Order: sequence, then structure tokens, then C-alpha cells
Amino acid sequence: MEDQNIEDWESLFKEEFENIDRQNQYRERGKLGGRPKISEPKTERLALRFTPVEMKRLKERADKKKLKLTDYSRITLLEKELPDYEKNIMLTEYATNFRRIGNYMKKEIFTPEERAGLLREIEEAIKGIKTQVKW
Repeated sequence: MEDQNIEDWESLFKEEFENIDRQNQYRERGKLGGRPKISEPKTERLALRFTPVEMKRLKERADKKKLKLTDYSRITLLEKELPDYEKNIMLTEYATNFRRIGNYMKKEIFTPEERAGLLREIEEAIKGIKTQVKW
């Protein structure tokens, strides 16, 4: 009987802590949660007019970089570096492949010596990639 009272008390105590955590999360994120507030919201506007030929050229350049026209315009006007879409895809694929290799190695199929050798080779490959890619 006494053990049951302790278990009931522990479960009530745990539920109360979970409720407090949930309430704190609501306070931090706002009542409804959702997307966090932007620290510097974009409130200013700039209206530009282009000829049809200029607009077509801008759209083609934005499409080539796989960006929206507004994002492309903002990046070029603020003289920021344009992202290289193909390079980003390649790096994402590399990251996925290395993650897969890591997960495969966690299965403990290999001996510790084999695992150490594979890890050395992976580290060398990563160093080689870092020398070729400009972060």
C-alpha cells in the first residue's frame, strides 16, 4: 500500500513538472508557438521599374542560381555573395554519405582495428574536401 502511494505521488509530481515545462515553452514561444520572431523585420520597400528585356534578363539570372527574383535582387543589391546551388547540393550529398558511413560503422560489424582504419580514411577524405571547397 505504501509503495503504491509513493508511485502515485511520483507520477503526480512528474506530471506537474511536465505541465510547468509546457507552460514555460508557451511563454518563450508565445501563446501559439509557431515561427520565431525575426530580430530585424524587413519593413522598408523599394519600387523599381524595368524594361521587359531587363526583367527577362533578371529572371533568367535568378533562375540560373535557383533563387526567387526578390532574393536574387536583394543579394545583388546588397553586394552579398551569391550561393552556388550545385556546390551546395554536392556538399549535402557528401554529408549524407558520411552520415550513412557513420551509421554503418555503429553496427559494430567491424573489429576495432578496422573501424580505426576506416575512421582515418574518412578523416583524410574530409580534409581533402575542405581543401577543395571554399567555405
